[in-house]
Amino acid sequence: MISPNQNEEYGERLELAQAAAQLGMWEWGPAESSQSLSDELHRIFGTEPGDPDRVEKWAARVFPEDWPKVQAHMREALRTGTIDFHYRYRHPQLGLRWLYCKGRRFRNETRMFGIVQDITARKIAEEGLHRLAAIVESSHDAIVSKDLNGIVTSWNQGAQRIFGFTAEEMIGQPITKIIPRDLQDQETQILSTIARGERIDLFETVRMHKSGELVEVSLTVSPVRDNSGKIVGAAKIARDITQSKKTERALQITERLASVGRLAATVAHEINNPLEAVINLIYLARHAPTQNEARRYLDLAEEELERVSHLTRQTLGFYRETKGATHFHLGEIVTSLISVFSSRTRNKGIVVSPEIASDVELYAVPGEIRQVVANLVSNSIDALETGGRVRIRVSAATQWSGSGLSGVRLTVADTGSGIPPEALSQLFQPFFTTKRDVGTGLGLWVCKSIVENHHGSIHVRSATTPGKSGTVFSVFLPLSAQQPEAEVSIPQTV
Repeated sequence: MISPNQNEEYGERLELAQAAAQLGMWEWGPAESSQSLSDELHRIFGTEPGDPDRVEKWAARVFPEDWPKVQAHMREALRTGTIDFHYRYRHPQLGLRWLYCKGRRFRNETRMFGIVQDITARKIAEEGLHRLAAIVESSHDAIVSKDLNGIVTSWNQGAQRIFGFTAEEMIGQPITKIIPRDLQDQETQILSTIARGERIDLFETVRMHKSGELVEVSLTVSPVRDNSGKIVGAAKIARDITQSKKTERALQITERLASVGRLAATVAHEINNPLEAVINLIYLARHAPTQNEARRYLDLAEEELERVSHLTRQTLGFYRETKGATHFHLGEIVTSLISVFSSRTRNKGIVVSPEIASDVELYAVPGEIRQVVANLVSNSIDALETGGRVRIRVSAATQWSGSGLSGVRLTVADTGSGIPPEALSQLFQPFFTTKRDVGTGLGLWVCKSIVENHHGSIHVRSATTPGKSGTVFSVFLPLSAQQPEAEVSIPQTV
């Protein structure tokens, strides 16, 4: 026998279970037009048990587009004795909800009983998954997942477009199928990084198309976890940047050619002065009354020609292609470029102050570093109308980021009118320029690219306050162009 106290306890437990599952119970007698709802079902419907209009209120709250479906299922239930469907419902406090109704007829009776469950959370999750699946499939980027053994578990249309392999060809296959042979041995390092729960952010590397053609890509790789939080694989997004890299290289060549033209005009002007002097000195030597006086004129002409020769050597040194990195001193580059730009600075009355505080030896690509220095110095000269000062400082330094890398800092400062604050954030973007009549808008973008390719950094600060205006560019270059070993393993291996 079950005591009244036990019945009460079972009832409380049932009520708690219904509330936890957001599940209410009902009975419906079509012949008697009777309805009986549990307290939890009243909460789900937002109705009151004693309200005589509760049925009408429930019907009015059923989502209008779903009301015909609800009526049809109820009519079908009278015929078959079962009911099973879901519909949308506007709760007076909670707003739009998804409800699931299931029930059946009592044996040998017309009455029916069943449940209604609030399945809003499940429906929202399903719609998020459907939406996500649609995004993944329509994405132009490759979205790929793999397990911790590097076996591909998903492969979207974007991946097929970029790499040429279909999902059928890749799912179940190792991801090394698209990794160039010389990088395959590093796949283990990537999987180890993911297994530690670390995310690998955007970086650039090379992958291989089905045809064997190399594809330049930008990758992001993140750990994938199961419901318990355990890492079970990796998700990767790959963007094809082959065309943009080609465009970037073309822009760099364009800027290099433009800088050649600018410097050529400067050098031509600088050479013209000593050549005119040589012509005049030769004329005077021809008409000199004595041999000693003629020799003196020719000695002066020889000095002017040596000046021309020096400028020519500096120009050739600046634009001679350097195929690889080598050891050199940044101060030597600064000193040589000051003489190249001396004509412009002299004509504008600009004072150039070099400060070679500590010129430690760099290991980098000299031609590219020359281009950075030349661009920054040229910009500073352009920023000054007449008069003013350009200060060029070279000193030993440590990287600001806290990495502790030792290197050299180049500072180029001018006393010009400064750069407006709204322009500072765009300075390193391609084709942006503050110069109205000169400039391609590529110089600083190329500078930033070169510095970052050498694992350095470039910063700018500027003031436009009259009397205190000016601009300072600061470049940090590590002593070696090679990236530290701890950082090399990831960018090369995803």
